[in-house]
Amino acid sequence: MNNARPKIKLILPNKLDYIPLGQSIVREMAVIMGYKKSEILKIELATEEAISNIIEHSFAPGEETSFDLIIEPNSNGIKIYLKDKGIPFDPSEIPKYNPENHKEVMAAKGLGSFLIKEFVDELTYLNLGKEGKEIILFKYLNNKSILDVISESDIKKAKKERQEARLPKGSVKYSVRKMHQDEAVDVSKCAYTTYGYTYVHEDIYFPERVREMNNNGELVSYVSVAENGEIMGHVALEIEERDIGMPQLGMAFVNPKYQGQGCMKVQSELMIDDAKNQKLCGIYARGITTHPYSQRVIGKFGFNDTAIFLSSGVERDYKGISEGDSKRESVVIIVRYLHPPKNLIIYPPKNHKNIIKRIYNNIGLEPNIKDISLQEIILNHESVIKITTDNVNFVGFINVIEYGKDIVEKVNSSLKELCNQRYETIYLKLKLCDLSTSKYSPEFEKMNFFFAGIMPGSENKDELILQYLNNYIIDYDKVMINSEFGNELKEYIKSKDPYKK
Repeated sequence: MNNARPKIKLILPNKLDYIPLGQSIVREMAVIMGYKKSEILKIELATEEAISNIIEHSFAPGEETSFDLIIEPNSNGIKIYLKDKGIPFDPSEIPKYNPENHKEVMAAKGLGSFLIKEFVDELTYLNLGKEGKEIILFKYLNNKSILDVISESDIKKAKKERQEARLPKGSVKYSVRKMHQDEAVDVSKCAYTTYGYTYVHEDIYFPERVREMNNNGELVSYVSVAENGEIMGHVALEIEERDIGMPQLGMAFVNPKYQGQGCMKVQSELMIDDAKNQKLCGIYARGITTHPYSQRVIGKFGFNDTAIFLSSGVERDYKGISEGDSKRESVVIIVRYLHPPKNLIIYPPKNHKNIIKRIYNNIGLEPNIKDISLQEIILNHESVIKITTDNVNFVGFINVIEYGKDIVEKVNSSLKELCNQRYETIYLKLKLCDLSTSKYSPEFEKMNFFFAGIMPGSENKDELILQYLNNYIIDYDKVMINSEFGNELKEYIKSKDPYKK
């Protein structure tokens, strides 16, 4: 695929008659990009429903205006943007569509949103205040997983190797370097051999995605390679749009038979050295709390705990570990600064000021904590918020980009919508460099959001994270934290949880 394909912008009148025109442009681009017929149909239907929702809900009866349809092809798939400046729309007013009620089919309120979620891989809502709103649909192009590209004998071999004993320590000679393009299949195969099909970051199972994400800079993969050419292990820097200066250390695994050879340590050290040379602010990682092993490994590289995201993912199976009871997975956020900010100014809410200061001290920073008069904060403009969803782990995110006079109402309606759509956990992301965070955080906690911790960032991108559990009660005894400070943080979070056991 040609990565240089330009965006296409179409200005459509807000009339239902023009829906086929929008669909046809999207369809033809999907054909050019090489999507299968069944995937093209899903993209068309999602586009139709999204346009219909805008026309039917965003404008006053009889109003004649227009909205933008933007198509952006990229190396991993197609992005479709729909932008309008119509009436602010509260999605929580639409009840959740029930697909089991056949009498509702094709006439139900909420069917459109249900279909969009079913037909695309990612769905984002962005409320732009006076600039209107934006819906972003994304559909992956590369949909062949490792199970589609390797033979049945390879699958059986992987399952067998998962159960084999480790090779003696120091018995394998290997080299560590960045992944070559033609090794993407072997990396996906190594992930499958290590975890089966349970790894939380599903992109690793799609070789074309791994290859393209490395080509376009979303991933920087490091591998350990045995003398016979076999991929022993993998780790990557995941460069995220939210903050390219603070990437995630992720997709870390070692083929079970090679565990104990030290390759994870060597490849991680190479990755960290490269990140330092690139002048990145820091790196963060997610340590699972089903057991403390991954946290201990990460901690050896100078990473320290800053947050605990409760109920952040579906239950996973880990080799040699059986919990018995089904439960959702929680993760601890672990951070290491490489080039710390020199003068970080933050405005934390007063009720969390002390723990926030301790979190920063724990990762080696003394931020400039400002106290302000809340009465001085007067907002006259509209809020800008972004809502994204993770439909694999049933998690929603509300990101406050800009505070406005309607921020409490906007967050509350977004929370209701995500709860109605049965997302298990909702995370609220608040800028610590914005003085309004100190004022409005207590208002959000009245909605039963509660403290999760801090997500450090580069260039004043640090965030206070609050979390909401949608009818899910955490057993804190099963949230296993490796560090002394992390356990102190867990007890603090537990004390703020309105539904704790």
